[in-house]
Parts: sequence; structure tokens; C-alpha cells
Amino acid sequence: MNGEVNLVVAHPLEAKALIEWFGLGEVEPRGEFRCFENKQGIALVISGMGARNAANAVGWLHGWQSPEFRAWLNVGIAGHPFAAVGHGFLVNRIEHRRSGEYYWPPIPDLDLPGCGLVTVDEPETAYPEEAAYDMEAAGFFAAVAGLTTTDLIYVFKIVSDNRENPVSEVNPKHVPELFRKQESAIHKLVDHLRERSAACADWYGMPAEYASLLSRYRFSATRKVALAQYCRRFRALGRQDRLSEIASVRFRDAASLMTAMRLELAKANEPGETSRQEAE
Repeated sequence: MNGEVNLVVAHPLEAKALIEWFGLGEVEPRGEFRCFENKQGIALVISGMGARNAANAVGWLHGWQSPEFRAWLNVGIAGHPFAAVGHGFLVNRIEHRRSGEYYWPPIPDLDLPGCGLVTVDEPETAYPEEAAYDMEAAGFFAAVAGLTTTDLIYVFKIVSDNRENPVSEVNPKHVPELFRKQESAIHKLVDHLRERSAACADWYGMPAEYASLLSRYRFSATRKVALAQYCRRFRALGRQDRLSEIASVRFRDAASLMTAMRLELAKANEPGETSRQEAE
């Protein structure tokens, strides 16, 4: 099972290589943001420059997707005081200069160089700190952190300018070439995020019976929470087949259904039940 990944970039030139590598086609009709996707669970949205645009693009993209455990990757160019142009960094700390907020992306063991990052409102020209500088990551990370676990949120930046090569001299047409220098690293990140997304969906995802039962019975808010817990418990115990059998029965009401599920789970937890399952 392959997980699903959303890519967020600020500019069409940052999207160019990604669209090519992952075989992405533009979604029509166009919405508020340009979006691309393939049939393997990878989507890309072009946000425009700035933290607010990045946050808005995240919310817009999430709004028309259904999977609960998509991973997210913000890829883009950034300045750095001395790192070589074309060098890639996996961001491990984000500071939003305007708000003073800090965010801490996960640090996977992928043998990629790490770096702190400062998100600014205008292109940085002085590079006062030993950090990368961009205009989107803080908005991106804050928005996605409200939608999913931070273990599924990465930020990768490619150096486009430094003190010897100022931002004023960056030729936008060279941006796709900067991305191509980091093709291997970006593929590694996307593959890793797809694995993590799939693992989360497998571990925490809701069995299909949950939605089916919700549509057939009327549940109070409390019983809806309990139903989710029961469905996940059946899955954790390896009793998916029994859950399907119960879901196929027509009960008088939600209370009767919940009683049947509770009794079945109690039976599954009886002493000796585990050994009987293993014997089967």
C-alpha cells in the first residue's frame, strides 16, 4: 500500500521539475489555486509567495481531498548566508520572524543535511543568522499542523542565493535547474513520506464499516465516538471479518448495534481467545 503526499510550492517554476518527475496533470477546472495530481496519490498545489498564501493553499487543497493521513512536503528555494547555490536542506526548525512563533519539523534518518529556517515577509538580503530564509514555510507548517500529525510534515529548501550571489541577481529561469540538482533528495523524501502516510493510515485509519454504520443508524455524539473506538478495536484485534459480519446485520437501532459490538469485543478479550485465534 502506498501512502499519499501533497507537495506545496510557491511558484510555477518550482513546480516544473516536480510535475515532470511524478507525472502530474493539471486538475480542471482551475480553482482558487493551480493544482496537479497523478493516480498514485501525489498532488501538488502552487500557492503563490508568502506565508499567508501558503496557508490558504494548504486549506484549499485539504478541502477537496478525503484521505485523513496524507503527508505534506513544502519544497522551494531559499537564501542562506554562505551555503552554495543548489545545496539542499531538510528544515529542522522554523522561525516566523513577524509573529515570533517557532515550529519543529521532524528529523527523519535519511542522511540529508539539516538546517534552521527563518520565514520572512520580504526577500532577505542581509542574512543575519546562520539559517535559510524563505517566505512560505511558517505559514505552510502552521496550517498543516492543524490538519494532521507533525510526523507527516516536512520542509525541504534549495539554496538560490547567498551573500556572494544576492537575491537581486537570481534568474527565475534557473530555478528548475536548481531543483534538478536535488532530484535524488526530493525523491527520497517523497518515497519516505508515502511510506509514513501508508503506515499511519494502516495503524490509525478507520475501517470502512464505520462510515457504513454511520449512514444506517442514528448516533448521539457520545455513541459516535464509541463506534469509532469499537471499529478500531476490531481492527487491532484482527477481527475485521467479524466486524464485517456484524455490520451486515440489521439491528433495531444504534444501541442494539453497540451492544452486539461490545459483547463481541468482550468475547475476543476473554482468556484463551488469543490462543484459539492463533490455533486457527
